[in-house]
Amino acid sequence: MRKSLHNIFIYFTLAVFIFSSCKDDSYLKNVIVPNQSFVEEFDTASAALARGWQFINNSELKGGGVWQNGGSLIPLFAGYSNHGTYAGFIGTDYTSTSAAAAIISNWLISPPVILQNGDKIIFYTRSQALDNGAGDSTDYGNSLQVNINTHNSGIFVGNYTDVGDFDKRILAINPTFIQSSYTNPVAGSYPTRWTRFEATVAGVNSPVLGRFAFRYFVQGGGSNGLASGIGIDSVAYQSVKK
Repeated sequence: MRKSLHNIFIYFTLAVFIFSSCKDDSYLKNVIVPNQSFVEEFDTASAALARGWQFINNSELKGGGVWQNGGSLIPLFAGYSNHGTYAGFIGTDYTSTSAAAAIISNWLISPPVILQNGDKIIFYTRSQALDNGAGDSTDYGNSLQVNINTHNSGIFVGNYTDVGDFDKRILAINPTFIQSSYTNPVAGSYPTRWTRFEATVAGVNSPVLGRFAFRYFVQGGGSNGLASGIGIDSVAYQSVKK
């Protein structure tokens, strides 16, 4: 009799467990995410670093080019939006590599942010146009990627041939390195005037603490190859309204 009662108890407990496992837990996905929206004007690189931005030059044969005020010791061009006494934007250039022609992979990484589908990254960017010696200008072909890290809030970017944890690309500007000029812009090329771009976070199963990043990426870039320099200004992260 005690053995029968023991079996009945086990079956009852198992039934309760199975029922509990099958109940609707979709409410767990409806997490209220605090508003993550912010704007970064990059009036100074030091202030951006203090706010949690990270700069990583991961280029092949790393050169002296870093993300800095104005993109160079002498600003590459005038800023889009300037609220201080410096250049008012952040940028980098072909000196990211010390080679005549190699892979440029120079990262500008955001502070940690809760990423969710529909969030938007809005920013302004342009490239540097240089005299081509033929009465016109050229930017030598620049490219920018916007990637997100949905694995963690770290800054692992692999080596110059890969992207590490930032393996979801949500925007690519001029991925085929089309060259353009200031006076005669070419369709699909990197803009040589400040231009607004918008990237939308996608492919995220549920809200996750991660980061987004701008990757200045040029294959065959350098002092005798592709790339001139680019600037980024007025970056806005806009949380989707739930």
